Amino acid sequence: MPDNNTIEERKKRVLYANFIIRTFAYSFKRPVPEVVEYFEKYGGLQFLIDNYEYEHTQSEYHTHMALLEVCRNNGGWL
Repeated sequence: MPDNNTIEERKKRVLYANFIIRTFAYSFKRPVPEVVEYFEKYGGLQFLIDNYEYEHTQSEYHTHMALLEVCRNNGGWL
């Protein structure tokens, strides 16, 4: 099991979160800063960080749907 604190592991997680945020913004026709703020406010960013090991093996669509569910469960509107 990889050490989650290595620079390489952190880099992978940041690149993955960046990819998902940008594809989510494109899919839902929202500006990237708005999506970042939305995910911060409604738990999407923490979800991506906490569930990286599983989510990065799933499709982009699956992760978008999971993020919608997480954010809605925390009061999000999308």
